[in-house]
Amino acid sequence: MAERARVMGRDEGLSPVAATLSLFQAHRLLVASLDRRLLAAVGLTLSAAEVLVRLGAAADGTRGMIDLAEDTCFSKSGVSRIMDRLERRRLVRRRVSPEDRRHTLMEVTEIGREVMWESLAIMQLAAEEDFARYLSDADISALADRLEQLVAGIRGAEGGISGARAGTGERL
Repeated sequence: MAERARVMGRDEGLSPVAATLSLFQAHRLLVASLDRRLLAAVGLTLSAAEVLVRLGAAADGTRGMIDLAEDTCFSKSGVSRIMDRLERRRLVRRRVSPEDRRHTLMEVTEIGREVMWESLAIMQLAAEEDFARYLSDADISALADRLEQLVAGIRGAEGGISGARAGTGERL
């Protein structure tokens, strides 16, 4: 029992298990806060807003579903469900790839781009209020670097798996 307490204790530094659990908890709290804000302001969940933002960030505003699934770590079916809902709201549209007619591309509409910018503004405000309030700029920069390193390492170790059975964006 003492060994279990030491694993979760902070007296010798944060163990990987404790750090992982803290990361999960912070993730859940940040997602819940952003979901509430985005739903109230633009009617999108964080998952849907993230897909829209990543789609809008593409140079020509188009991406394939597989690329979006890899970018977000959502399942392909989860991205597809999000796209169906975004399409019903006319925020995105499907078009056939000029290179391969069997491949469908998703494209941000003008309305979608407006919602994307609103979503980004909400995300920025939330980051300042829910995140940056508790960490210095140096802490945020270091954390971002470490998280990018962790994501790259895990993706590399697992052969670049996408849709790591994380969120699927069931709601919109």
